[in-house]
This record gives sequence, structure tokens and C-alpha cells, in this order.
Amino acid sequence: MNPNIYLHEYVRTVPGREEPYLASVLSLHHEPSRTKLGHPAFAQFRSVQTSGRWPMGINIWENTWAGQTADLVGQFLDARRDTAMEDWWQRNLHLRRGGYDRLLIPADYSPTLADVEARGVHGEVFLQEIMWLPFGEARRFLDELGDRLLPRLDDLGCDLLGAFRVAMRPRQVCTIVGAREWAGLAELAKAFRRDPAVSGWDRYKAEVTQQAEEMLLLPARHGPLYRRP
Repeated sequence: MNPNIYLHEYVRTVPGREEPYLASVLSLHHEPSRTKLGHPAFAQFRSVQTSGRWPMGINIWENTWAGQTADLVGQFLDARRDTAMEDWWQRNLHLRRGGYDRLLIPADYSPTLADVEARGVHGEVFLQEIMWLPFGEARRFLDELGDRLLPRLDDLGCDLLGAFRVAMRPRQVCTIVGAREWAGLAELAKAFRRDPAVSGWDRYKAEVTQQAEEMLLLPARHGPLYRRP
């Protein structure tokens, strides 16, 4: 059971400045001079230009509903604003150009940060998918993923990093699968055609998905997801 929620940040960065931006964000959330330290970074990525929006920095933060509420109060309520965050925001305008966020609600089997660390999850590349489904289908979609695809990922050299519904966007789900090596993506693609369990999942997904956005993500070099030689 995963009791958390996750802030999923899409940030349009200055070309060539993705890694400095990601490192800067991490430093803010661990700045000892802040009266309220930030929440742990679940994952940090930069986008691959051939697969979608580029350049992008993607941050995912593990949080709770109470913690997220407090963060919004500190951001928007003048009397309780987080001045350290404001100072950082102004100092780093040269690294970014805008962006937007999502709040992600995990499936029960979606790993927590502690799970990811305990398993030593890492990868050369991660496949993120945002899918639009019929109203009422999101929970079933994640249940089907857990039953059909999840048991086969390890054999294919892949790991599930996250499976989520999107808060306030009831038709959206977000999944992130990591390939320990780039070749793992090819093995996953082959399984969609040849493996009965995985191909059954792929057929179901094709039937219910009304719109989809795929993006390849590279883990930040300073982070634990990065596969070192």
C-alpha cells in the first residue's frame, strides 16, 4: 500500500541547462537554512528530444495530502509564504522558462521512495506514458497493469517506477517504466507482440486509451536512478 501523493513537475528549461536546473532544485529542497525543509525527491529526469517536448526537466516529489496543502499555503497565502522559495525562484530564472504540475495518486502497488531505494532501481532510460481514458476507467486500467504487465517486467530487464491516477484530471493516468539498459525497451516492445500475457495487456490498453503521450526520460546524473558504469 502506497499512502503518498506525488507532485509531478514539468519545467521548460534553457537548452543545455537541464542538469544544472535539476541540481539547483535539489539543493533548494535540502537547504538547511530553510525553516521548513522540502520533501524528498522521488525522481528527476531530463527529456529526450526525439520523443516529445525538449528541453524539459521533470521533478517528482513524494508527499502527503497534508504536506501538499501546507506547500500550497506557503506558496499562495501572503502571511505564510515561503520566502526562501521565492528567493530561489528569482535567482534561477536564467535556467528555466516555465512549466506546469500534476498531482499523482499512486496505485496500491506503485513503489514508494523507500521501495525504490531498497530494490536499488536504476536505469539508462525511462518510458513515461500519459493516457486519457473513458470516465471511470482509470482504476481498472491500473489494476489491469498490475495483474498483466507488472509480473513480467523483471524478466524483460525493466522496473515499474510508478503507476498513478492524476488528481483533478479524472480521465488521466501516468505510468513510468525504467529499462536497466536501452535494450530493455526493445525487449518490452517484442513482448507486446510475442508474450501472451503482455500482448493481452497491450490489446486492452489500445482498446481503452483515447489519447496518449509518450516521452523518453533520462535520469539526472546526480541521482540514484542513474545507471553508473
